[in-house]
Amino acid sequence: MLKTLNKLLEYKWFPISFRILTLIAFTGLVIIGFSSPTKDRFFLSQLSKTNITTSFVWRLWWPLVVISAIFIGRFWCMICPVELVTAFFARIGLKFKRPRWILSGWVITLFYAIVLIVGITILKIDLNPEYTSYYLLSILGIAVLSGVIFEKNTFCRYICPVGYLLGIFSKMAICGWRIKKEPVCLSCTDKSCINSKYLYQMNYKSCGVDLIPAEINSNSYCLLCGGCLKTCKTYKTKNNSSRPNPGFVKTGFANDLMQMRSVLPAEQFFLFLLTASTIFEITHFQVISDMSSSLFPKNISVVLGFSEGIWKNLAEVVYLYLLLPLILWILPFLLLRSFRTGISSRTYMKDISLVFIPVIAAFFIGLSIMEIVTKFPYYKFIINDIRGVETTKALLFKQIEMPQLPNWIHLSFIFILILSLAIGFVISSKVTRKQLINLEIKETQGLPYVLPLIFIIVLVTESFMFFNF
Repeated sequence: MLKTLNKLLEYKWFPISFRILTLIAFTGLVIIGFSSPTKDRFFLSQLSKTNITTSFVWRLWWPLVVISAIFIGRFWCMICPVELVTAFFARIGLKFKRPRWILSGWVITLFYAIVLIVGITILKIDLNPEYTSYYLLSILGIAVLSGVIFEKNTFCRYICPVGYLLGIFSKMAICGWRIKKEPVCLSCTDKSCINSKYLYQMNYKSCGVDLIPAEINSNSYCLLCGGCLKTCKTYKTKNNSSRPNPGFVKTGFANDLMQMRSVLPAEQFFLFLLTASTIFEITHFQVISDMSSSLFPKNISVVLGFSEGIWKNLAEVVYLYLLLPLILWILPFLLLRSFRTGISSRTYMKDISLVFIPVIAAFFIGLSIMEIVTKFPYYKFIINDIRGVETTKALLFKQIEMPQLPNWIHLSFIFILILSLAIGFVISSKVTRKQLINLEIKETQGLPYVLPLIFIIVLVTESFMFFNF
């Protein structure tokens, strides 16, 4: 498969033709989202499931992007229409040097925080087709603006809110973009893959995200556009049967994670936010909601005196995005300290935080599969009514009845989630053991198994608590 994909990337039409198609689909989703405006919350609760914009973006595209990143890396970036748009405007733009605050990586984390806190939690853009369209347009607008102002592909590497997410999960992927033979790159004199002459071409181009193909050793930042492969094959001063040299290679599952590369400060806080997002997603799991209702019969926010309005939203944001993740990350740290490891808080977030990525990925796999499958009954209605307005009216007036999924499917979700967590736990334990050895910590008996287990237990418990906030 990888060999076939490498061959396809040599052709001029791949993957740019797919980016054009996804740009057309992107435009269509925006238009449809704007064509279904409503402020009625009850109507929106059904419309979000029957409208193609919200259903596709949040119930199909998003889960599939997460799953694909975990298993095969940043493949979405290969066909993403936003890259095509920002690359075009960078070609005709001002090409200013990027300031340090953009290069720091904190812009991505801030953008992701705004989407999660303001967009998903407060405005609930995932439940409103019109708001989803505004979100998609804002992504496109920022991509255009960054392309016009800054050099190279600034948006995809340093601004895109999905960037860190795909980069973190792609550490688990079984394949990645690497050079095939090191001597070929060492003997290369034309360096077409990084030649500034090809930087702003739309297809046969040198790398626009500040990477040197010969030095790529992780899946975190490469957009898999295939530009360096095309230049390596086409623009060369002498014949060489080993070129093109860059391409997809099999790296082995979670190989990137096993390299123990430290997490950057911006990525550390992104992981902090990602765990809050995991808690938020788990509360949509029917079994979790049923169990939490029995465990916590009283609503926490009501007990604290928050019912509705801005104070309820503010309390929810603080509770979900600050208090719960803080507890979740502190408890494993205290466990490490109890084993007298001597690990500082800085080392913990910079190095030990890596060991929890397989567990977080396991949660996302189970929840993503649940999100896709539970929406199956709605798909046939969406095909006939892409705006979803007439279908929603028919549902509310009992003119049609939505088929219910059988109980065995809900039970299978539990099995899939437990299986995913078991695999994530095993990988996390291996990473923990290797990281502790890497940090020269000797007293580790039982710790590689206890550390991820504590993380899982606390995360699930906090999901119960947040559901009843």
